[in-house]
Amino acid sequence: MLLRRTFAVLLATAVLVVLLGFFLPRTTVVERSLVIDQPLNELFEVLQDLRHFPHWAPWLEQVPEDNYRFEGPESGVGATLVWSDQAGGGRLWITDVVPGLAIDLQMELGETQSATYFRVEPLSTDGQRVTWGLQVEARAYDLVGRYMSLILPGLVGPEFDRGLARLADYLNDPLAENLGSDDHFSGR
Repeated sequence: MLLRRTFAVLLATAVLVVLLGFFLPRTTVVERSLVIDQPLNELFEVLQDLRHFPHWAPWLEQVPEDNYRFEGPESGVGATLVWSDQAGGGRLWITDVVPGLAIDLQMELGETQSATYFRVEPLSTDGQRVTWGLQVEARAYDLVGRYMSLILPGLVGPEFDRGLARLADYLNDPLAENLGSDDHFSGR
């Protein structure tokens, strides 16, 4: 009798978890913003040139330089960053650029692909509001993905905050004066 009740409770719990999963949103958006006191053209130049990305992106700070490479054009649509690390690595590429306003990217981590973006809002005071965002779409019957969407903001949000702070520091670095020059980079 106890075994039958335990089984019934476990079965009811499993059915409830599955049913609730279908009511969770399929799309998750995580965004973080920071006002960065830099000229719009310099800020946008760094954001659309993925050669700068390893210098400030939080998840690449532990990746050795010889574990990433750049493909395609140096900046703008088609610019691609590929890296490998203990988790397997990934690929990030620019899909669209609206000069001075927006950069759309795709990110591939293993078999997962998601949209990421930067939005730049010029402020009437000094600086620009930079928003770094991620949009993840779960498949229709991907219940694990839907449940992951509940914790994704807590996982990615702090990394975006840290990345934006590192971007501001990178832009303020006196060694970064020649941001677009080839001698600023250690290789392509």
